[in-house]
Amino acid sequence: MKDSDLEKLVTECKRIEEDSLYTQVTHHIIARNQKSKAIWLKILPAVLAVVSVVVLLFGAPDWVAWITLVFGFATLIGVLLEPEKEAKLHLFAAKNFTVLKHEARVLHEAFRFFADPKDFYHEVKRLREKYNYLVQFTPSTENPRAWKKARRRIKSGTYEPDFKSNKEE
Repeated sequence: MKDSDLEKLVTECKRIEEDSLYTQVTHHIIARNQKSKAIWLKILPAVLAVVSVVVLLFGAPDWVAWITLVFGFATLIGVLLEPEKEAKLHLFAAKNFTVLKHEARVLHEAFRFFADPKDFYHEVKRLREKYNYLVQFTPSTENPRAWKKARRRIKSGTYEPDFKSNKEE
C-alpha cells in the first residue's frame, strides 16, 4: 500500500473522530434539554396539582378544582410524552459516539504504526461501518440549535486535551 493510500485512511479516521465528536456533543445537549423538558412537563404540573388540592382541602373556591383538573391533565400528558426516555436515548447515543471517537483517535494516532496496512484498512472500514450503524439506530440530531451550540463548544477548544494545547491552569 502506498503512503498516499495510508494517508487517505488516516484522513478517514480523523473524519470519523470529528464526526463522532460533533454527534456526541449534540446528543449530550439534546439529552440535557430533554431532561429539562421532563421537569417542566412532569414534575412542575404534578407539584402544582398537589398544591391546588391542598388549597381545595382548606376551603378554596370551587373554581380551584378546575385548575387542579388542568394540572392533572398536564401531568398525564407529561407522563405520556416520556421526555426522560428521550433524554436517556440521547445520552446512550452520546456515549456510543464517545467510544467511537476514541477508537478512531487511537487508531490513527497510535495503532496505525504497529498495524499491517491491510489490517489498518479493515479497522478503518469497520469504524466507518460502526459510525454509519450508530447514525441509523440512534435518535436524530436534527436540531439546528443544539448542533450550533455543540459547534461553538467544540470550536472554543473545550474538547481539546490539555497536553495537546499546552494549557496550564
